[in-house]
Amino acid sequence: MVLVAWDRRRAGQNDQVASPQSAADEKSAARLEEGVGGSDASSTTGSSRKAAKDPDYGRLIFVRENRERFELHDLLKSQAEVLGAGNFGCSYKASLPNGSSMVVKRFRHMNKMGKEDFVEHMRRMGRLSHPNLLPLVSYYYRKDEKLLVTDYVPKRSLANALHGSNDSGISSMDWLTRLKIVKGIARGLNYLYEELQMLTVPHGHLKSSNVLLSGTFEPLLTDYALVPLMNQAHAAQFMAAYKSPECKQSGKTSKKSDIWSLGILILEILTAKMSSTELEQDKGGVELVSWVSSVAQEDWENKVLDSKMNATEKGKEEMIKLLQVGLACCAEDVEKRCESEEALDRIEELREGEGDQDSGIDVTTTTMENDLANVDIQ
Repeated sequence: MVLVAWDRRRAGQNDQVASPQSAADEKSAARLEEGVGGSDASSTTGSSRKAAKDPDYGRLIFVRENRERFELHDLLKSQAEVLGAGNFGCSYKASLPNGSSMVVKRFRHMNKMGKEDFVEHMRRMGRLSHPNLLPLVSYYYRKDEKLLVTDYVPKRSLANALHGSNDSGISSMDWLTRLKIVKGIARGLNYLYEELQMLTVPHGHLKSSNVLLSGTFEPLLTDYALVPLMNQAHAAQFMAAYKSPECKQSGKTSKKSDIWSLGILILEILTAKMSSTELEQDKGGVELVSWVSSVAQEDWENKVLDSKMNATEKGKEEMIKLLQVGLACCAEDVEKRCESEEALDRIEELREGEGDQDSGIDVTTTTMENDLANVDIQ
């Protein structure tokens, strides 16, 4: 059977936090409508037999009843834009005939689960509903090919909002906007902990590039609850981007690994400095926990906090409190590290003040043009 191939002609700058693309992803391929019809009789017969045994074979399966239905062909037959590329696969923006847009995520290294367990996990994810989670809309399953479909969010990721180039038209996010984002992230993560208690790692891949920002700067967590679907070797190597000390030592993640990631994310938001992680060694960055801890607390305001937040004196006091929460989430001793609910409670106590509003960041997603191509769905 033919695997998905994607033509990726670069058009502009890559996402700062995206990992290098593989050679397989870089090579060009024919467009879908040029390749699907070319199946020979034997492959068509084989596909027909599989479809007879499995009514879902070759179909896009929806996990939410309240969503308008569309076909896989609707997503794949048109031109698409590459939104990002990482160690597990790629994300593409695809336009539907009705004018709306979806994101198609193609995953590699996702062969751990059999179909029955995979489908059950998709149903579980389909039941999740929270304002700070980007919901799964539908999926496509084959043994060697997995596609997950979500809504397209026209704003960019938190990583790009924090670390985007100065010439990209991005304004600084003020303190109230950043506090709003932190609260939303903590609420979404705590919801995952409550609803997915059976999972060792409810999120598993929390980082600034996996937090999207809506038009009102409401954070939306993405790429959550995927660890159970991944091949173990790849999950240990690539998941948990902000690796906790115990994760680096043993290669294993836990619920407390998610809390470590939350802490790093808080420090990144407050300092506007990119964290140095194993996934981004070539991009520089700062070992945030060591750096913040090395600065005397009385110097945090001038030497650690991002001066562009433009907070009042009261706001600066709240910033220091949030910085302390971030460090508590990054305690090296796992037993001393915050629990999810405790972290959320401490964050919710922080005062946003009045006048919380959109800070006016103009963040147009940088994409790469390409043709979506050659998915064998026969």
